[in-house]
Amino acid sequence: MTEILNRLKRTDLFLSLALAILAFLAYLATLTPGLSYQSPDGNELATIPYVLGLAHPPGYPLYTWLGKIFTWLPFGDVAYRMNLMSAICAACAVAGLYLIVCMLLQPGVASPATRRAGAAFAALILAFSPTFWSQAVIAEVYAANAAMIVISLLLLLRWERMRRDRDFFLFALVYGLSLGTHISNLGFAPGIALYVLLTERSALKRPSWWVAAAAGFSLGAAQYLWLPLRAAALSEQGLLRNAPLSLKEFYDYTLGAFPQLKFAFEPSELPDRVVVYIYLLWNQFGLFGVLLGVTGLFTLLYRRTRHYYLLMGMYLVHTWFFIQYRAFDLEVFFIPVHILWAIFIAFGMVEVMRIIENWLRRFSARQVAKAAGWALACVVVATGFYPLTENFSSSDRSDDVNTNDFYANVWEYLPENSTLLSQGGVMGYDAFYWRLVYDTRPDVVLPALPTHTPSLADVQTGELFSTTPLNGINQSRNPGALPKDVLPTDLWQTPLLVGNVVVTRTRNRLVLYRLSREAPNLVVEAAQPNLEIHAEFGNLTLLGADIPAEPLESGARLHLALYWTLQSLEPVTLTTYLDQQPLETHDLGFGNLPRYTAEIRPLTDGVIVEDYWLVVPSTVQPGSHTLNIQIQGSTVSLEIGSVEVMNEEETMERWLRIAN
Repeated sequence: MTEILNRLKRTDLFLSLALAILAFLAYLATLTPGLSYQSPDGNELATIPYVLGLAHPPGYPLYTWLGKIFTWLPFGDVAYRMNLMSAICAACAVAGLYLIVCMLLQPGVASPATRRAGAAFAALILAFSPTFWSQAVIAEVYAANAAMIVISLLLLLRWERMRRDRDFFLFALVYGLSLGTHISNLGFAPGIALYVLLTERSALKRPSWWVAAAAGFSLGAAQYLWLPLRAAALSEQGLLRNAPLSLKEFYDYTLGAFPQLKFAFEPSELPDRVVVYIYLLWNQFGLFGVLLGVTGLFTLLYRRTRHYYLLMGMYLVHTWFFIQYRAFDLEVFFIPVHILWAIFIAFGMVEVMRIIENWLRRFSARQVAKAAGWALACVVVATGFYPLTENFSSSDRSDDVNTNDFYANVWEYLPENSTLLSQGGVMGYDAFYWRLVYDTRPDVVLPALPTHTPSLADVQTGELFSTTPLNGINQSRNPGALPKDVLPTDLWQTPLLVGNVVVTRTRNRLVLYRLSREAPNLVVEAAQPNLEIHAEFGNLTLLGADIPAEPLESGARLHLALYWTLQSLEPVTLTTYLDQQPLETHDLGFGNLPRYTAEIRPLTDGVIVEDYWLVVPSTVQPGSHTLNIQIQGSTVSLEIGSVEVMNEEETMERWLRIAN
């Protein structure tokens, strides 16, 4: 009997490894190659581990330390390595989920084929669910946290089998460490405590158990001593004012962080919040997954009562807290309960399979029923692959080169000893990354990066450029790029370099502006474009364009000049395309037209000149491509010329060459 159980365990370990490899290969194929705006914190979390700094509240010590290990990998750039860490952690969580279900569905509950098919099905639909997959391909804490939650549950179930204090010490240690990937894991404590009472109440009478539990958890949670030790590494002014150096500041930075987001809804709004959660759950697993999960809840209550209270205790507290949490990226906070729901789905699927198998045994010969049972298991596992094909395209971030391409061109474009204003806080790390990781362009002043409060003299050390709109720099609520009123608000912002379209929740900030008191030469009396076009769009006419004839390297910049006539100041939005790929979208005149015509020169008998550089994505294939323009509200796409693209270097090699 022992030999059979050992063989089954080896089989389960092999299958869990196979699932992890399969998930990892999918994540690797869709992995973000560098920095990304997919997460508002992602660029910060790709940088902080390299410098062993202090991340935004609540600090994420364990994530930082794990990330530091991954930054030592000898391939790719640092951001790619951090994205890779998420992929590996997510794959580990998938494997661990399979093992958890196998441990819960012990022999006697169902046949080995049924148990493994149900566990594999749940692991697959979690692995390829939209939100889980989205966090497996970027630098973020949620994939690492999923791995820590799964490992904690595995160790807790191991303690249940062994009933040894040292096993509970190991669980408590890992559970305490998991707070360093997301401190909300504390909410699982009531469910764990209830489970311990139901499993071995006598353990509470043993001093050795209490010592093991307290020592393990305290040792894991002691990682937060990292916060005051690294408080000096903070650079953002808002965080500096609340550096975790006293007990109150330490609390505010950890458990007390983001009070404006917690319990942000009135009791009367809670039914609507529950509906929001159900929608998010439905979006992950579909109607079939929701129904299977509900079935699994009842099955778990009947067949594994202790585990029902453990998992439901964890599930209810976490869900109750986050349905009252006000965040624009709310879906990622439910990943832990999606993991728990996947366990419920496994139980539901196994119960459905058991009913079908029992029916087959009643009406078929034994061998026929056995063969049908194996066929059913294969069908169930194959069904688990459906989300892979359904969500692959929307989860593919392998072409998300926008941020790296843009800043590679920024560092090439900026003159010596210039000043670059960027956002502060987590939003500023799209620029900070290059300085902190590679010391790129040390001659360029980044006033938002030093820990001191910059003054007007610090800012105006050379030509002044910005990657954030001027009206956001001096606002008192801005993320902290500069203190209020350091810069005058009447400076002109002339766009020089425009990056590719970024389709995320955050606004597209991939624009490099020159800031100066001199107005740009936006309206001229006459123009002689190299390419005559004369295309009319209502009261707007495109007279022509200047496009260079020489070939461009993919990832480099294209100099473009457009010449327009406009009869009135009605807002006009236009998008440029390379073939069918959108490059950028902007308002005519980049927002400067109303002020220019009011202060400098009216539009009467004048020609509007838009002269700027466009970043050609490094994913563009070599060859000839058509440059098009489309006016918002019009279905007509106007061809304005062709661009010859060559690809002489690999994308990442070019980024690293410019970074260094």
